Amino acid sequence: MNLNDSRGTPSDATIEGPGAEHMKSQALGKSRPPSLLPDLEDPDETEQDLEARIRAQLKKTAKENTTIEGKLLLVSQFETPREVLCCKYNEEFDYLAAGGADGVIRVYNSNTMEESFILSDSDVKDNRAPVTCIKHRPVSKTYPITNCFTGTYANGCVKCWSYNFNQCLYTIREKRQTFGIVYHPRFPKFVTFGDDLKVYFYDEESKVQERILAASDNPDKHDGHMSRVFAACFHTKNNYELITGGWDNTVQFWDLRQPYAVRKITGVHMAGEGIDISVSGKEILTAAFQKANQLALWDYGSGRCISVLEPDVYNSKLYCGKFVTKDFVVTGGTDPNLVRIVDLQTTGTAAAMNFLPGAVYSFDAGQVRKKDVPSTINKDIISTRAKSDASSIPRIGFVSSRRLYQIELY
Repeated sequence: MNLNDSRGTPSDATIEGPGAEHMKSQALGKSRPPSLLPDLEDPDETEQDLEARIRAQLKKTAKENTTIEGKLLLVSQFETPREVLCCKYNEEFDYLAAGGADGVIRVYNSNTMEESFILSDSDVKDNRAPVTCIKHRPVSKTYPITNCFTGTYANGCVKCWSYNFNQCLYTIREKRQTFGIVYHPRFPKFVTFGDDLKVYFYDEESKVQERILAASDNPDKHDGHMSRVFAACFHTKNNYELITGGWDNTVQFWDLRQPYAVRKITGVHMAGEGIDISVSGKEILTAAFQKANQLALWDYGSGRCISVLEPDVYNSKLYCGKFVTKDFVVTGGTDPNLVRIVDLQTTGTAAAMNFLPGAVYSFDAGQVRKKDVPSTINKDIISTRAKSDASSIPRIGFVSSRRLYQIELY
């Protein structure tokens, strides 16, 4: 399912060859790779049997096409009942929630991948719509763990779930397709965004919509979005500032004290959660759904492009990306389907999974774990990074087609 087609609050509120077989001459004594097609010499084989064998071989070949690059450990992969569009770890990282195309949020134990909770109610069942985003309030001393997930739905619903009790605590109904939600890092506030060009700013405690961030009536200024909005990020230091991105090829800078966007970056086409701000607040990361300059770093203060992080091999169009440490970013995309960990010091790929079964629409950073080297791996070949500390990279959970993956670097 295409995330772009399905990604809502109260002002308008009521929501991808077989490669040609490389033939080698057996007369020269050279072997050749297994054929994609089975042998066709059995005279008793029916057309149905042949078709079944071909399908089985195709399925096997496709599965084996997924490759792992770098010192990457596949911790788990799990087939879910429906296509998954988004995922999120809970506050303590012991659960991993997956938002399905059927509107159901399924919560799995992150260690065993056993299904622990199913978040659905009569509202979800009666108004089926894909889950477009899952978040929870950031944990802090002021706002402790709440054991809640908040999901957005393509029909405009924003629903907060207490997952331990399978209970929906509140529902906000927006008259639009809602594509995502982002919490303020320090206050009980959040924004939602969708297909109506607007960003809604809420107080979570009162459930009141306090602001609508939208462009002015002057089309020449472009001081707001002119198409669907797919990404947002609050500034890590300034309480009043946030940035957003979408289909209109801009990253808009907002100050909640100003009526409209105060400035913008152009040439960045967003189709998912492809925007982030560094912990220092000085750099912006953009992961864009476009043919060139997909992954880039920008100076927050000036809006100037610092660097474009060129792909090593696969020039994937990106849906999502964010900083996971000060030295590494993670990104995911399609054409080909991949998830990639990039070293900002070398600007090269530290690790990647390529040719996954589906586009990587979403990922989340989990817990930083002690990196035990698997017994099957030769410890002598493991090098120590001089500049970038890969041991600080957390476990990554991500979605691809119906699968929910977890990976770690070793």
